[in-house]
Amino acid sequence: MVKAFLVGVAGDSGSGKSTFAAGVRRLFGKSEVATISLDDYHLLDRKERKRAGIVALDPRANDLRKLAEHAEMLKDGRTVMKPRYDHSTGKIDPPAPFKPKRVVILEGLLPLHTRKLRELLDFTIYIDPDPEVKRFWKIKRDVGERGHSKEAVLRSIAEREPHYRRFITPQRRHAEIVVEIKKELAEERYQRGTPYWIRLIQRITGEKLTDIHLPLNLSRMCRSEGEELYFEYRKGLRGKQPVSKIEINGMIPREMIAEVEGRIANLAGKPGAKVLPRSERMVTEIGIAKLIIAWRVVERILPQDHKPNL
Repeated sequence: MVKAFLVGVAGDSGSGKSTFAAGVRRLFGKSEVATISLDDYHLLDRKERKRAGIVALDPRANDLRKLAEHAEMLKDGRTVMKPRYDHSTGKIDPPAPFKPKRVVILEGLLPLHTRKLRELLDFTIYIDPDPEVKRFWKIKRDVGERGHSKEAVLRSIAEREPHYRRFITPQRRHAEIVVEIKKELAEERYQRGTPYWIRLIQRITGEKLTDIHLPLNLSRMCRSEGEELYFEYRKGLRGKQPVSKIEINGMIPREMIAEVEGRIANLAGKPGAKVLPRSERMVTEIGIAKLIIAWRVVERILPQDHKPNL
């Protein structure tokens, strides 16, 4: 019987939740990772929400009690009859069996909203892009993948904003890792990597972590072919909670993180597995963030006395 390790990834629609959880999926593979979209737990379909004047971000529009029941069953290794929401039609489809896997990612608007859900989750992440970044990503996804018009998406963003501030942003304080995404303000010709700055704010828990080193090739940086990279580490407080802050912008050659990737894969018991796509020869700040998130999830999954001696 497989008992699921639950990872909660919270954030607004189109904020990049799937992007930053992708490293965990790639590392463990489809056979060991399953994802639940919390949109499947909508209580009302699109037309019903419109008639009732309730947006999807409102907890009243979601069956969070059933979600908690299913999360508890998955942790016990039991199959659930998961509801399904069809984004293309806006309708709720009949439920279907959902079996637990080694890792189950709960990804959506409100995974950290209730105390019960937070207690069930084994690892929690909150994705927090700047409004401009989120607007761009949501338009790209909803127009390109879900067939909505740009005008409808912009209207939806404006309507949702007060509900986002009321219901989504408070979850930030409950997450173990907060991923902030800020737009690079330099002219495009000066930009390196993706046009974003990534800041990882991690709660300092005191747990013992495996030694993982990020090597930097100084000789390459002193030559003309060196890529620009900004990497900053600081300590701080989030409320009264001590945190570490890692800020990244730029990119590094894949070979510079090959050893790190290999150690994380070995730690997960998946020798040869990759956190990042094999085709990526340069790793951007988003890739480095995926690497760190995957490593932290692996550290939490494995009991201290079962970790390999790397």
